[in-house]
Amino acid sequence: MVFPIKQKNKISKYELEKKRIDKFKSMLVKVKYVAKNVIYLKGWSKKKLDKKIYQINYEDKVNFRFKNYLVKVVKEPDPLVSKSKELRYKSFFSDKKSKLDSDKFDSSCDHLVVIDTSIANDFVVGSYRLLLKPKNKEKISFYSESEFNLNKLMKIKELSLLEAGRSCVHKNYRDGRIIKLLWRGLASYITDKNVDFIFGCASFPSSNSELFSEELSYLSHNHKPPKHFNSKPLNHLRAKFNKVDRKYYDNDTVFRSLPPLIKAYIRAGAWIGEGAVCDYNFNTTDVLVILKSKNIIKKYSNLSIRT
Repeated sequence: MVFPIKQKNKISKYELEKKRIDKFKSMLVKVKYVAKNVIYLKGWSKKKLDKKIYQINYEDKVNFRFKNYLVKVVKEPDPLVSKSKELRYKSFFSDKKSKLDSDKFDSSCDHLVVIDTSIANDFVVGSYRLLLKPKNKEKISFYSESEFNLNKLMKIKELSLLEAGRSCVHKNYRDGRIIKLLWRGLASYITDKNVDFIFGCASFPSSNSELFSEELSYLSHNHKPPKHFNSKPLNHLRAKFNKVDRKYYDNDTVFRSLPPLIKAYIRAGAWIGEGAVCDYNFNTTDVLVILKSKNIIKKYSNLSIRT
């Protein structure tokens, strides 16, 4: 039997809206994780990019979890930038004292970090430094210009460019998982910022460039960029090495001997600029990597991160 609703029992629009809000609040109690800018729901994902990563981003920022790892982008004066600089120093220099690797570019950059929250909410185990030049911006200074002549790349005004550098991973986490998280974060970042090309310095682990004659020759023979994107070392920093004819080495063998980061770039279709630079401050031999951003997006945005 249906009974008519008395006037005093009618629910006003205000009360109905209030009930809806209260219901929504009660739902949030069941949320597994709540973090700034991100809500993580147990067993659910808006985009099924990875069954083990659950996220809803309410702002266009890189911010996601994988198990106990949090990947996010921060800027100075966020204390996580200092933690990133500590990791960089420990990764790049043999001195184990608590110091920071820092320069004038840090304040202008975004810092992509991976945090192991099972240790602490500020325990940074991976880091990338990102400096963006939007389309048609007349002039911006990059770290890479301290080593390479980038005039050809810079004069193409209609391109948005991202310098990605200072990549490092904590020594106890170098099993491949953290670099994959960094690259997935990088893919999200360049999608959000509409980046056309990524570039930056990548290193061999000694400033004695003759140790890498075969590797540098292989890069020159096989991965040189088109002329309108090519870069050259600054003359006073140019590395000297004997270029080896390709008939004297095996491509597969030399490729396997490349540093992991350079191999990862090449697998994503990167070009390597002409020549190399001796960086005596970091005791490295540096090459310039240039990469179409769509290659990273295609290869790493749906990256599966296995345990």
